[in-house]
Amino acid sequence: MKRILLGWELGAGFGYCLQLRQLADALAAAGHQPLLALRTLDYAHRLFADRRYPVLQAPWLIGRLSPQAQAHGFDATGFADLMACNGFGSVDHLYSMLRGWRDLIDLLKPDLVVTRYAPLLALAAYGRLPAVVYGSAYSTPPAHGPDFPRLLFDVEPYADQARMLETVRTVQQRFGARRPETLAEIYRGERRVVLGLPELDPYRATRREPCFGMFEDAPPPREIASDRVHAYLAGDGRGAWQAVEALLASGLPGQVYARDADPALAERVAGTAIRWLDSPPEAIAAAASASLVVHHGGPGTAYAALAAGRPQLLLPQVMDQWLTSLALAEAPHAERVADEAGPDEVAGQLRRLATDPVARQSAFDAAVDLQARGMHGAWRRVVEACQCLLA
Repeated sequence: MKRILLGWELGAGFGYCLQLRQLADALAAAGHQPLLALRTLDYAHRLFADRRYPVLQAPWLIGRLSPQAQAHGFDATGFADLMACNGFGSVDHLYSMLRGWRDLIDLLKPDLVVTRYAPLLALAAYGRLPAVVYGSAYSTPPAHGPDFPRLLFDVEPYADQARMLETVRTVQQRFGARRPETLAEIYRGERRVVLGLPELDPYRATRREPCFGMFEDAPPPREIASDRVHAYLAGDGRGAWQAVEALLASGLPGQVYARDADPALAERVAGTAIRWLDSPPEAIAAAASASLVVHHGGPGTAYAALAAGRPQLLLPQVMDQWLTSLALAEAPHAERVADEAGPDEVAGQLRRLATDPVARQSAFDAAVDLQARGMHGAWRRVVEACQCLLA
């Protein structure tokens, strides 16, 4: 039996837990002992109640921004900027966070590390333990060069990657650990599995490794047989209220799940044609039961809608959602909501996209294409990478 530490560090949502649970189940079935360290334990009571393997709190990371960024706003130009404000921006911050991961490794004594959006854990394992680095195309940028590539060029990068490298080397020296020659090499691992579709990869111009498709398995798509709308939203922002008000104004029936929602949002839909979901549904099944999927543009929900063959209405909030939305909106089966659009305008988009035969056919054809290309079930690639390293 080999001990495998699966860690999640950045990002929000229960999808990370679902993925790590599936990997842990598969590795346990293969005779190994999975050990999970999660960014948040909010979902542990529901998702891991019947699992026998340990589920632990990962070292808690609170991001830091420079005073200038706090005053003028933070626009990430690429992965390095996210690293810079999440542990890699100063020696004291990096030392503290890395100490937490290194001590956890000392206590658990894993034979292998699996990282999901966890560059600090990848560094803690660097030169010490074999690591499988996997994740979405956005959170797993190309690492074949000395630095991480940029995505946006209309603003100056927040990160100074040369300075970040020196920060890493200084902290590694304090621990008596191997010092990298380049910044990007700490996120290469011994194996990498990039999720997603090549055409939606924000780094597609510079990536040299394949994108293996959706993490989940997906059944063949079915023709749309409903006028219902399925919405998956982050409930702690203006976008959720905008989407709910538009759904009510559209007159379409449907269902809404809003993560971390204001209770007033649930009260708003009570007694209407919109059903409020208290727990997250299975993504592909929920999409398949609808005629239209409304969400912010997260890759997990985007791929679920693509796999089910359903049109998508997108309300992006953060950079990876914007990038996914821009790529999706090039096809007839997806539209982005304009920043200035009011509920009535969005309601019109909802009604049109939910019933548009061109959008429906385009979405269904895209789902058939995904099946033909074998762009499902990439979780097996992660398990295979683990087995290969453990052998």
